[in-house]
Amino acid sequence: MKPRLIGIIIATFVLAVVAVVIWKPWRAFNICDAPKEFCALASDLKHQEGIDKAEVDYEVTAVDAKDGDSAQASWTVKLDESLAADQAGELAQEASTRIQDFVDGQPLVHSSARFVSGEPQDSDIPDLELYPLDVSAGEDIKEQITQAFTLRQLGAQSVGQGSAVAKDIPSLKVLGEYTAEHEWPISLALEDSSVRYSSDQPLDLAEFELTLEAATHESVEISIFDSSGLSVHSTAEAGSQEVAQLESWLKKHSPLQEPTAFAISDAGYADIIEGWVGQKLPESLIARPAQLPDGVSAWPKNSAAPSCTQDDLELSLGSPDAAAGSRYMAVYAKNMSASSCAINGYPKIQFLNAQGESQNDVSLMPMSNILSERVVIPAGESVMSALKWMAMSTTNDPDETTSLRIAAMSGFPQATYVPETEGSTTSLDILDGGEVTQSHWLQALDGWPIPSNVGQQPSAERP
Repeated sequence: MKPRLIGIIIATFVLAVVAVVIWKPWRAFNICDAPKEFCALASDLKHQEGIDKAEVDYEVTAVDAKDGDSAQASWTVKLDESLAADQAGELAQEASTRIQDFVDGQPLVHSSARFVSGEPQDSDIPDLELYPLDVSAGEDIKEQITQAFTLRQLGAQSVGQGSAVAKDIPSLKVLGEYTAEHEWPISLALEDSSVRYSSDQPLDLAEFELTLEAATHESVEISIFDSSGLSVHSTAEAGSQEVAQLESWLKKHSPLQEPTAFAISDAGYADIIEGWVGQKLPESLIARPAQLPDGVSAWPKNSAAPSCTQDDLELSLGSPDAAAGSRYMAVYAKNMSASSCAINGYPKIQFLNAQGESQNDVSLMPMSNILSERVVIPAGESVMSALKWMAMSTTNDPDETTSLRIAAMSGFPQATYVPETEGSTTSLDILDGGEVTQSHWLQALDGWPIPSNVGQQPSAERP
């Protein structure tokens, strides 16, 4: 035989072997290619009443001539879709237990199992079929399968791990009402995901109905409820009447049991409107008078007291402090006059870097949970404005804040102050683009040093 012909024959044979390995034609005939004891269990399961098919895919993941090869066994058990939900749950529990007991005796084999039902469809992943019911085995497999079969029988197009998909809003409503009645935590959605409700807690019917109700508004394209609240996308333009009506509807809607945030995006995502359903705010956002520390009595609210002038007040900085990723510092103002004077509002603050330049885009946000009030400062006493910010990364040696330019009130003259810790100057990790929350002037604030006890701090004022 000629060498060239021999080479062609060998090459053809090699290609055929490779094709067989990749294609695995035995799968078309349900031939098990796992070790025989795995195949035996799969065969036993398959012949059990109520199980249409049981397969195991076995793959060696690491070769070890000394201790033995490691492998992954992936089991697929197809349940008869005509089973009652309780029957399916019991059968899945029994099959899962048998698989787990068997695998426990195979210390080098990692195992997973999925229970499926219904007619499969091909997927983009080779050798993976998509079933209308597909649930991975776990400790609660009986409950999961019972729930999944129930939802399928109620009309769900597909059911997965703690999730279900419906063809339309009426069908979705049926699923939601049933799961709420049985207090199941679940994610529910339409097939195109234009409506989706997701929660790791038992379904809250009021939240779910709000999601569906929002989806029925004429301009609404997407309505999603998750742990952050309700997100609605409108096809209307920013500033349009449709968007305004949607915002008004959410604000006037009956409040839910818990404060619920909403966000509305417009057609071009040019603007995001945020608010609270029924304008019910969480406690942390409800402005209330500042809580005084224990043992501190509120100063008299003398309405006749004159406003403090720039000459009445002397400013200083408290020492910065830190805890659990947060930073704290107070600005103090002492009444140096011989009589009481009143102050209301916030000090005006600029944050400066080592070059004395203002840090770019630092946002000063009011502490929204503290109600702004007029404070009458007795002669010789001090008030405070609390500053709080989250720790900011200084990894790449950015410009930190080394001084602050402060005026007691807008329109008062400013002076520059340097923060100090234990008598030495220090910098603050307030960087370009940072955000600092600020209280208005307060007599005192629970959890912070009492201004009158702090005494007159060294201001480290620069001329």
